[in-house]
Amino acid sequence: MSGPSVSGGGTIAVDTDAMVQAAHRLATAQDALAGIASRTAACAGGLPDGLPRRHVDEAVVLLRRATAEAEAAADGLRTAALRYGGVEHLVLDGQRGAAAAAAAVTGALMRLSVPVLGAAGPVLVAGGVLELAALLVAARTVQRTIETGRLAPQSDPVLLRALALAAASLDDGVRGALLLETPQHLVSDDPAGAIGSEGIGALLAALLLHPAGARLSTVPTSERAVRSPRRLAELADRLPDGSEPGGQVRIERYDDADGTRWIVYIAGTVTFDRDSGDEPFDLASDVLGVAHRTSDSEEAVLQAMRTAGVGADEPVLLVGHSQGALDAVRVAQDGGYEVGGVVQFGGPTGQVVLPEDVPVLAVEHDEDLVPVLGGTAASGAAGLRRLVIRRSLPGGGFGRPTSPATAAFPAHDLGAYRRTTAEAEASGDARVRAFRDRLGPFLDGREGTATRWRARRVSPGSGPTADGARDRGPSR
Repeated sequence: MSGPSVSGGGTIAVDTDAMVQAAHRLATAQDALAGIASRTAACAGGLPDGLPRRHVDEAVVLLRRATAEAEAAADGLRTAALRYGGVEHLVLDGQRGAAAAAAAVTGALMRLSVPVLGAAGPVLVAGGVLELAALLVAARTVQRTIETGRLAPQSDPVLLRALALAAASLDDGVRGALLLETPQHLVSDDPAGAIGSEGIGALLAALLLHPAGARLSTVPTSERAVRSPRRLAELADRLPDGSEPGGQVRIERYDDADGTRWIVYIAGTVTFDRDSGDEPFDLASDVLGVAHRTSDSEEAVLQAMRTAGVGADEPVLLVGHSQGALDAVRVAQDGGYEVGGVVQFGGPTGQVVLPEDVPVLAVEHDEDLVPVLGGTAASGAAGLRRLVIRRSLPGGGFGRPTSPATAAFPAHDLGAYRRTTAEAEASGDARVRAFRDRLGPFLDGREGTATRWRARRVSPGSGPTADGARDRGPSR
């Protein structure tokens, strides 16, 4: 089983598994050799008179030399993995630029075909491109099915990478059709720019989703004593299942002499129904979150935080899975809180750029469709600020226990993400340790209180919300 790989930034599948695992094994060997050297040196002083110590001293010298060489080799492998990650980031930028150029050329051909083929020209060009893409997808699906014995194109890393590049290039295709594409557009991908992914998401929301306007009720459902987690993997353990009666949000409070700290855990999508009734963690919130418009699920998180008493100047760690990851980064972007870090599992958040002082860890699987829906990762220095743990799951994750909601998408299962995070922590990777150290004040095993929150949509006049039935602010 291959272990997780770690990237210095961006949604990059860095093939450093062997290097990271070898570095971990060398570090273990280093500790063992150091222990043997110490015990051997201690034995030298207890030799009976007349027995030569020269051989024992030589053995100690050799053991200590081997210890130093193992340490140097482990450090070298970790450095090589980090540099390889930078190269892979450049490769991804090249793929993104090539996809953008192809989309822009296709759009321009659609526009330029009108004088030659008339009004049917753009349709013919688009149809030809889609037909070629469909043939390639079909061929890849057949190949993958023969290789794995399973028909599961939704978990094929190659198809998912192609989908991410296509999604990130839609704006280039539109600009190409308008003859507005520039070299700068080819090398950068601004989701908030004109015809960017956020604008496309907003258009989809307007076309496909029912009008917003319902008020939200967010109320506590339970409270109990708790100790703060000590490891990153424990954060995944505490994420709520939004379909449970307890609710979609969990907030932990920890007090000490330095003040109050908070950890906010946010559940993923509860339903994909277009008309989901009173459930705010739904498809509408997914699309609005991608479009950077205020969604009901994000507003539910903010209501819970306000009612729980989270102060604007009190450090908050935000943790989310899937849609909850998207809500976490949007709250960090726009919520007005002092965010001490964001940890996300399988979220469509690659293009969301947070301030430099906010440490971000994203855990993603190559076979998971959901991160792909956020497009490719942010390019340049902004993308490199994001620490990414990636892993390709054996068999695409099929065959391992999953929740019913993720049976067809096992790579998106929270349990799988928890295992990947635990393996990354155990690997000894310096970047994971450094991130864990930055979150140290939140992961100290301190006593505190955990409260669960249930959010629902309510009709006007049906009763007060948890924060005084206040109306939501304007959409961004």
